[in-house]
Amino acid sequence: MNKKESTLLSNFPKHKDNLKIQLKNDSEYAKMWLDSLLEDYSETKDVNDLIYNLKPLIEANYAICEFAKLVGIHRITLYKIFSKKMIPSIEILHKIFLGLGYDLKLSAEKI
Repeated sequence: MNKKESTLLSNFPKHKDNLKIQLKNDSEYAKMWLDSLLEDYSETKDVNDLIYNLKPLIEANYAICEFAKLVGIHRITLYKIFSKKMIPSIEILHKIFLGLGYDLKLSAEKI
């Protein structure tokens, strides 16, 4: 998801609500959403955008405080990450993905 799409989501709250409902009720759609985010990340290398755009997927299933407890991350840390005031470590990314029910796998390709 690019910055334009992120901006659109933030400007249309009703769309955000509909997105969260679809992400919660349609696991295939949620997987496509996540795949799209990871594809964008592989092109942009912008971890802040990746995390920011994971927020609707998290909020579709949990309150932020509840999710923070579930994955063992302080809620303030999550809020800082979502407000782009903090770049998450790989360990935090891994916890977030596990909390969402996905395994985060890293790979390296020679360029």
